[in-house]
Amino acid sequence: MNLRWLVLKILDSIEFEGIFVHDAIKDQTEALELTKQERGFIKKVVFGVLENRIYLDYVINQFSKVKVRKMKPAIRHIMRLSVYQLLFMKNIPQSAVCNEAVKLVKKRKMHSLSGFVNGVLRNISRSLHDIQLPDKNKDAVQYLSVKYSFDAKMIERLLRDYSLDVIESFLSVSNEEAPLTIRVNEKKVDLDDLGSELKKLSIDMTSGRWLPYAAYLSGIDSLETMDTFKEGLFTVQDESSMLVGHIGVEPWMQQVLDVCAAPGGKTTHVAALIGDQGLVRSYDVSDKKIMLINENIQRLGLDNVLTKVQDAAVLDESLVMSADMVIADVPCSGLGIIRKKPDIKWHMDMDKINDLAEIQRSILENVQQYVKPGGVLMYSTCTIVPQENEENVRWFLDHHDTFTLELIEGPYAGEDGMVHLMPTSGMNDGFFIAKLRRKK
Repeated sequence: MNLRWLVLKILDSIEFEGIFVHDAIKDQTEALELTKQERGFIKKVVFGVLENRIYLDYVINQFSKVKVRKMKPAIRHIMRLSVYQLLFMKNIPQSAVCNEAVKLVKKRKMHSLSGFVNGVLRNISRSLHDIQLPDKNKDAVQYLSVKYSFDAKMIERLLRDYSLDVIESFLSVSNEEAPLTIRVNEKKVDLDDLGSELKKLSIDMTSGRWLPYAAYLSGIDSLETMDTFKEGLFTVQDESSMLVGHIGVEPWMQQVLDVCAAPGGKTTHVAALIGDQGLVRSYDVSDKKIMLINENIQRLGLDNVLTKVQDAAVLDESLVMSADMVIADVPCSGLGIIRKKPDIKWHMDMDKINDLAEIQRSILENVQQYVKPGGVLMYSTCTIVPQENEENVRWFLDHHDTFTLELIEGPYAGEDGMVHLMPTSGMNDGFFIAKLRRKK
């Protein structure tokens, strides 16, 4: 099996078919019997190319007379995946990288370009120590854009709200591999017993930062093949996402509505927290999303959840003033989870963020109608952009004097009583949470 050929096909499908990275990898590898090392290589190179695309192109353009944007698509991808290996995978011999690239060119029936590819790559391999980044002191934005492969306009936008040091730390962590965070299903097992089971599989587990049922795993090969996962002893959920249920659920609550619920992390968490005394209604916009939620509900053994296809921006009149808590984890730019979904870098721009902010407000405007007096609206996103976060909260409170901001307390809370998490710890995602209560 030519692993680089698979990487090339995956990169093609991402760029030309608009397939998201995890789906593209799954489509090309699901039917193959690959080892843990082979799957690891494919993921590392695919993610590495997506995470470092601007930097890779910057390097290639220094050594190639034909600039990346003018290369044939297949050659462009072959150059990127090869230069990524030269720059970041020192355990692979440089000669092997160059030779394998030439094989890919020939396999794509582009024999006449094999000499060009070979020449540029060997020139780069001889000059790795001579590569110069833009001068940070002269143009910090350009420096950050190239070094961390992040759109310069987006960096300029973020620098309006954060310091240079904070943004550089954010960009750096966004190119790192995210830890696998799980929530233990305490209905079936406790944390210690799960840790013992995983240890038998040579999987290391460390405790979460804030919550007793959160943990971080390392050493996993394929999650879907693990009996402990299939049996519902745990589910994958970032600890920042768990905070929504942890902060929002109160002992008296019985009726909860999750309006943008897929794949069901918050739904299943809240269902576990309120237990058999309550009911969680879990909505999302398509059958495919509801199917994902149902799979998690069944695997975790929950029987207090009802799912339904429903657009969060469209009113369900039967639920007006009925919910003790509404969870609105709204569609957002996703900048807080780039290390998990690096293709977000190339799908997101400021125009889209402006559009998303309007969508978020329309959802808030609609779902606030479901909250009963004394009830709670939990607003959350997985982004760090204030326009999608605290600015939306201020807008909401300005337009709805029947709600107040309830100050969140804890080591994860900001001075303004809202949760503003950056992924700079290396553990949690970038995340935002606000707790809004309807007056009695």
